[in-house]
Amino acid sequence: MPYQDAWQSFFDLYHGPIRAAALGTFRRYNWNQVPEDLLEEVIADVVVSFFKAEFSYDPAYGRFRNYLRQLTAWRIMDKLGKLPATPPAQLESIADLADPFYSHQPDGELDCKEHDTYRASLFATMLEDVRNRVSPQTFVMFELTKVQSRSPDEVAAQFKVKRNVVDNATYRVMKELRKLATQPEYRKEYGV
Repeated sequence: MPYQDAWQSFFDLYHGPIRAAALGTFRRYNWNQVPEDLLEEVIADVVVSFFKAEFSYDPAYGRFRNYLRQLTAWRIMDKLGKLPATPPAQLESIADLADPFYSHQPDGELDCKEHDTYRASLFATMLEDVRNRVSPQTFVMFELTKVQSRSPDEVAAQFKVKRNVVDNATYRVMKELRKLATQPEYRKEYGV
């Protein structure tokens, strides 16, 4: 079913960034030891909230990463409000997170791990977009040489082609990635 594929694709791409945002939010409010089951519940709640479109993302108001961070903070607030031993001071501090969810926080304020995880996820999104624009063989050659760091000669031998075919395939995919990187939605997300 197509909607299940969309859920799984979203989950695969954004599990890491949502997890990093949740850990960062918990850490900012002195929750350094977060139980894994609570963390996974928050991640699941964020994904469900995203697909329910309770608060839809509008790129005119801010970055997608800030939307995800705010949605994650809201779900954390929901979870902590249901815990019996949660001190009210912690709930109030999390409630004080930026109130529209499109907070414009400079990149310097992002947790480094959260920022790196989000960029890796965004790059994976770009790779998925490029995968649909080139032939499967071209993409696999690129993936083997650039993502898995295998030598172009080894890849050429595996596909039984000349090395220049592998070089051309890598060039074509890189050219498509550069095109995508110049599109406004990607430039905004990368902070360029």
